[in-house]
Amino acid sequence: MSYVVGTAGHVDHGKSALIKALTGIDTAHLPQEKKRGMTIDLGFAYFKHQNGEPVGVIDVPGHERFIRNMVAGVWSLDMVLFVVAADEGWMQMSTDHLKVIASMGIDNVTLVITKSDLVDDDMLALVEEESLEQFLDIAGFIPDSVTVSAHEDKGIERLRQYICHTLDKEIDSDREDAERHAHLYIDRVFTVNGVGTTVTGSLCGGEFAVGQKLYMLPGGREVQVKSLQSYHQNIELAKPVSRVAIGLKGIKKKDVERGFCLTRRKESSFVTDELIVRLDNQLFEGSSSGKPCRNNSEVELAFGTFNTLAKIFVFKGTNLARLRLKAPASCFWNQRALLIQHGGSRILNCGSIVWSGAVAKSDRNKLYELLMAMPEHPAWEDYVTINMALYGYAKRGEQVLDESGYQVCGDWLFTAECFNQTHQHVEDTLKLGLIDLSVNELSGKCQMAVAPLSAALDVLVEEGKLRRSNELYSLGSGQNEAQLSPTAKKILAHMDHAGQQGYEADKEKIPGAQKELRNLVRLGFAVPMEGKIYYLASVYQGLVHDLLQEQSVGDRFAISEARERTGLSRKYIIPLLNRMEADGWIKRVDNDRQVLKTLETECV
Repeated sequence: MSYVVGTAGHVDHGKSALIKALTGIDTAHLPQEKKRGMTIDLGFAYFKHQNGEPVGVIDVPGHERFIRNMVAGVWSLDMVLFVVAADEGWMQMSTDHLKVIASMGIDNVTLVITKSDLVDDDMLALVEEESLEQFLDIAGFIPDSVTVSAHEDKGIERLRQYICHTLDKEIDSDREDAERHAHLYIDRVFTVNGVGTTVTGSLCGGEFAVGQKLYMLPGGREVQVKSLQSYHQNIELAKPVSRVAIGLKGIKKKDVERGFCLTRRKESSFVTDELIVRLDNQLFEGSSSGKPCRNNSEVELAFGTFNTLAKIFVFKGTNLARLRLKAPASCFWNQRALLIQHGGSRILNCGSIVWSGAVAKSDRNKLYELLMAMPEHPAWEDYVTINMALYGYAKRGEQVLDESGYQVCGDWLFTAECFNQTHQHVEDTLKLGLIDLSVNELSGKCQMAVAPLSAALDVLVEEGKLRRSNELYSLGSGQNEAQLSPTAKKILAHMDHAGQQGYEADKEKIPGAQKELRNLVRLGFAVPMEGKIYYLASVYQGLVHDLLQEQSVGDRFAISEARERTGLSRKYIIPLLNRMEADGWIKRVDNDRQVLKTLETECV
């Protein structure tokens, strides 16, 4: 497993000297840095773990003027070495850096007291005690501490062993970024002879491979990995979390900027110029740096290696702030972000990105209530729940999620009600216009974004409820039974014979049956149930009729009543009820089923 650690702390407290002692590498690469003896931009080095794997080290600027570079350096760290010089002790920038670390949600921090050769033991003890008190007061925890002298090479090997031991103990495969797709925020862009456009960054959430297609966000341009290098070694596969240099094919240096994000899938992150942040006001209470942001004022927003100006609007009575970004960005849900004073270096606040994209005024109050009700440490399921309550659909993501209650449409989930309403709206629109329409035209008429609507339309085409030709949609599938293959006709005959007992595909060995079954479902001849049970569409419609006749909206019935009305055993009644729920006829309430629509209002 790969790791990346980084430094933090006041300017001139020995961070770069510490890294050189740990790794043997001088991280200063800019002429101004060598001349002034100060880290301005991010510096990079590494040392070998005891298991032979490289441990990346990022040298983060300490001066307040370069606070944005610090944010760009710490976002992906597995561990922070918080440096305090023994001869100066805790300083103002120590406080600011610790607030940045706390703001980014990093709690694997080790206090490293440097320049121990310059003071006596009493002074060392005093500096350590004050630093630990500051940690408890600002970040709410007390870190382990290690004392070193880079100048005399004292404690360096012990620190190196401690880093390896702590990383192995504290970090596992359940990193927060494992919940996200493979991605890399770019921190440097340059051109290499023979390679071309090259970018560097910390790879998180998954692997990149030579030859792989990637997307450059926010623009969405497709690029290809021409070469990979990690810690001065050419590699074929880069693993998280590691420092990586990527040679890119299909894009010029002028089209790439620091803060852009490389991902394996275009849909893996949110690309937006408007978002909502849930602020951590308690971190800045009573602080001179944490004055409230004025509505409609300009701030700087920083996350990953990206930063931009933004207009901020804080919702009265909440800790939610809506930000309109000057430039579009690629971000992830629940990603940590920092608000910085425009034109200065004062940290105004921090928080988590909990919403992406513009919200209609009519939906805002409901959205704010849903966001305020989220737990302190939300999971992806909370995001899905909010979207379902607001719109009736949500992105699936890669997280493990119980999808049994939703209609799955590609990368999207729909409630049964929303999916059926979408189907009805599309049908009504096509009937009204009497012409074929594209997804963009249907999007405007249905008031639904193109991505989820396109996914729903794909399912409706697959189910035979719509026809698509040259990217235009129309009613009907254009198919009839006479056009079916001999195998499909044979399966239909078996379904007809099975009747209400259902056709169980696994029990009959018909060559090519699975492909034909999918086609029969797509064309509307068959209806699939759980347990690989299929009904003729007419049989399913008859069962729905038997269950819902003389029922009204809101009526409830038990499973025993359903069995009595249909004559089905429990083996078949449960899949039937679940299918009816997916189709929007009923919903489960405790152990009963409640009627959502009636035969009088819907044509079965």
